[in-house]
Amino acid sequence: MLSNNEIAVFCEQSGMILESGLSMLEGISIMEADVEPQNTEYKRIYADIRTCLEETGIFYEALQRAGVFPDYVIQMAKLGEETGNLDVTMKGLAAYYEREENTMQDIRSAISYPLMILCMLLTIMLVMIVKVMPVFNQVYEQLGSQITGPAAVLLKAGQVLKQYWVIPAVFICIFVAGVWWLLKTIKGNTVLRRLTGRFFSSKSIVKRLNSARISSALSMALQSGMDYGRAFDMAAALVDGDEETKKKLLDSKEKMFEGESFSKVIKETQIYSPLHARMIMIAERTGEADQALSKIAVQVDEEVTAEIQNFVSVIEPTMVIILSILVGALLLSVMMPLMGILSVIG
Repeated sequence: MLSNNEIAVFCEQSGMILESGLSMLEGISIMEADVEPQNTEYKRIYADIRTCLEETGIFYEALQRAGVFPDYVIQMAKLGEETGNLDVTMKGLAAYYEREENTMQDIRSAISYPLMILCMLLTIMLVMIVKVMPVFNQVYEQLGSQITGPAAVLLKAGQVLKQYWVIPAVFICIFVAGVWWLLKTIKGNTVLRRLTGRFFSSKSIVKRLNSARISSALSMALQSGMDYGRAFDMAAALVDGDEETKKKLLDSKEKMFEGESFSKVIKETQIYSPLHARMIMIAERTGEADQALSKIAVQVDEEVTAEIQNFVSVIEPTMVIILSILVGALLLSVMMPLMGILSVIG
């Protein structure tokens, strides 16, 4: 499966090709020729798409055959072909996946920094208990005394770690592999997005991430001429880690079939703030609901980015303070008794 950034680039290029008047087959052939020979995976993807276009002339089937695009991209491409708005659809998908990538980068930054500080803390503590503590222990023994209290426990832990170093080494390798999987793979990013709601103090950030996704999906659906039933189904499929919101969207579809207005149904879901719900209601009256939803998606993404950056700005000094306190406490637990012994000898 392609990453969000790769999908965004592909959709942007596809939209540009269609806007320029070239056929999709000609455009894909040009994109295939631009791929470096050593990049065999991209060569295969473009070759599969080109071959299918030569056989059927249907773009969404070509994307499906490539096997590296999410179902959302395939379904939106199908809709774009059916309504004759494929260029608009691909541009919209490019903007959507670009925002998704930017959001994931912000989340990675928020997760990565505390993990980096934690690794520094663990490294310093390991050096202290494995290398530094034995030196202090020798000094105590030469003075006819011994380390007591928490320092003694850490000294014993250091001796055990030196003897059975393979066990912590295995755990470290597993931890590093897990972090790499979370940050660098598509499935890992999905899990990371779900963990974000638990990592922060509330689920508000998850709800807003889903709100941005829903806004983008509904905006593109309305621009492409999709009926409301399919639009709500596709938006619900994009909701991640929030079953309540997904159920509200599916219920909204039924209310639309019963004759309620789009803006009223959206307001009743409580997915949006009163301000955004009001924007949608006014925009629907003027026939610009799709543009309002697109603007809301951008605004919500900016709010999420600001919240994540605020979190990082708070956690940075907090982690440094914790690191300083722990190292200082460890040194004091060793130095204070040693200073007492030296003063008695003096």
